[in-house]
Amino acid sequence: MQIKIENLSYVYSPRTPFEKTALKDISFTVNEGDTMGIVGATGSGKSTLSRHLNALIRIQSGRIMLGDADLSQRKVDLKAVRKKVGMLFQFPEYQLFADTVRKDVAFGPMNFGINDAEASAAAAEALSLVGLDIAEVGDKSPFELSGGQMRRVAIAGVIASKPEVLVLDEPTAGLDPAGKREILELVKKLKSSFVKTVIIVSHNMDEIAEYCNRVAVLDEGRLIADTTPDGLFNHSDVVDNTELDYPHTVKIKRKLAKRGFVVDSPALNVEQLTEGILGRLAE
Repeated sequence: MQIKIENLSYVYSPRTPFEKTALKDISFTVNEGDTMGIVGATGSGKSTLSRHLNALIRIQSGRIMLGDADLSQRKVDLKAVRKKVGMLFQFPEYQLFADTVRKDVAFGPMNFGINDAEASAAAAEALSLVGLDIAEVGDKSPFELSGGQMRRVAIAGVIASKPEVLVLDEPTAGLDPAGKREILELVKKLKSSFVKTVIIVSHNMDEIAEYCNRVAVLDEGRLIADTTPDGLFNHSDVVDNTELDYPHTVKIKRKLAKRGFVVDSPALNVEQLTEGILGRLAE
């Protein structure tokens, strides 16, 4: 399912003293199979854009085509949209609300009209995908679990309805390096099952470089780049002209180049940087 965004603009509190333009004439396409990063400084419009994708924010100006569904139309089947596009907010454990893990994860499927037995089976499958056993945690309060387990339960609640598109807003915020990698590897695992397309909103350029095949850069509500991680970090001046930063591996590559040691590699992750350095040493 392709997502096509055409001339999307959005203004908060229009025609009031608090009016603020969040998006200005945004157009780009997310193809099925993409892992798309959306990056930009705080206030650039990233979260506003992501919330349009499952109609949490309704369109003021422009159009979004979600497959054949036009989200700009007045009458939109919101349940159908939200079943196709799962949304995980920053600090997703704050989305937890039920008195047991089983009920929390089963809520989504039941809300989409699945009966209790099927919803329970969907919850068990989703928990298994995120590395949790419903027999062990199903009857516990989600608030009794560790922080990492709570985040996994929140993810299970989103994927229990098997969305085709997964939108993640700062999915690793507040986690230590090991926890961040676990969550991102989990996202890769989901993409090899039923999730076809992933959209990641993030300030973390290391994650964008390693896990995304495309990147959209927003600046003050405008789309200023739609490229690949290699194109953004190695073949443009966008990072230097915005508040973005380079991934750590690209920083090392650039420092080596300043000392005359040029590495012939995108260096978008540790493996690529290591291979590039070893290749240069072998010359």
